[in-house]
Amino acid sequence: MMLIAIGLSTAVIVGVPVLMYAMDTINTTSQLQEVHLAVEQIHNATRDVDNGVSNTTTITVWVNPGVTVTAVGNTLTVLFSNDGTVPRSWAATYNHDISIDHPILTTRIKEPYTVEIVLVDGIIHISFLAVPI
Repeated sequence: MMLIAIGLSTAVIVGVPVLMYAMDTINTTSQLQEVHLAVEQIHNATRDVDNGVSNTTTITVWVNPGVTVTAVGNTLTVLFSNDGTVPRSWAATYNHDISIDHPILTTRIKEPYTVEIVLVDGIIHISFLAVPI
């Protein structure tokens, strides 16, 4: 009986931390996939405006906590860094300079944003507007 109790205690002591680590890894992977999808949508829409497919486009993306979007010259960079995750960035260079007119606000939850991308006087203007939920 004592051996069974020791065996069960050992299983709980070792198993719970391993299970928690696995759940955290799955959650981080899921967040990274969600961010990657949003990044692809943002870069594809920006590329369409940059290449003249349209002068303006509007998309809606879900933005996770820890996502920031910056523009320097004609390079648009999306950075994801959230509680304990290794920072990840996606950058793309375009033919036109880029201006972030309304940035993503700091958020604690995943929330939808409307992204408006407009080409005006040779500059791509990007605005991120939180969608009320």
